[in-house]
Amino acid sequence: MTKAIQPNEEAAAIAQEFIDFVNAQCGAYMDALAGYAGHHTKVERQVHRILRPTKTGFNEAAQKVVVWTSYEDPSQPDVILDRITRANDYMAANAPGGSNEQQHARSIVIFIYAYWELEIRQRLADSMQVKLNMVQSDVMGDLRILRNAILHKKAFLHADDFGKLTVTQDLFPSEQRLHIGYEDLQQIFVRVKRDCARIILECLGAMESAPFDVSQLTGVALQRSRKPGS
Repeated sequence: MTKAIQPNEEAAAIAQEFIDFVNAQCGAYMDALAGYAGHHTKVERQVHRILRPTKTGFNEAAQKVVVWTSYEDPSQPDVILDRITRANDYMAANAPGGSNEQQHARSIVIFIYAYWELEIRQRLADSMQVKLNMVQSDVMGDLRILRNAILHKKAFLHADDFGKLTVTQDLFPSEQRLHIGYEDLQQIFVRVKRDCARIILECLGAMESAPFDVSQLTGVALQRSRKPGS
């Protein structure tokens, strides 16, 4: 539990800042999914147009079609090639649940945990004038386990690590590689923000009087005052 000795608006503001950070990761993830889907659809259509005149089977012929990705530098006359890959591999990487989506989802898990552990948690402890180990979060403890599996165990979730998960066991199977799908990552966002709401209410001394059950929250909206003309 994260307990403030007395109402602490500074600590609550820090928790709100973390919610903003998590929302930013959610937005970037959604934009990236749209980009992956667009790349997949565009290349898939191009491959079909290329293969239309032939009688060769799609899977066999697609092995001969390549996609090159590039970017243009305004200061250079030539297009700079980034990579060349087979079209079917490119589409697989950009498909829903593909390697690009997985890379992004795993990076978000690592990023959220790192920002919590290296920035937010210490600031919360300082603002409440408590030791760091007094600032605890079950869901962030789970993200630490997932982060370690991703970085140190090739994203494989061993049974002993699975047994240590407290609030995300329903999202990932034991003794398998972590596959963080769209719904899984959305649930991580929800549960992180739900715990931030708990921290805010505890810091403001409003947990007991809250007109709702924090454990049932699915989202957190923060009302901010605006200066005239802003």
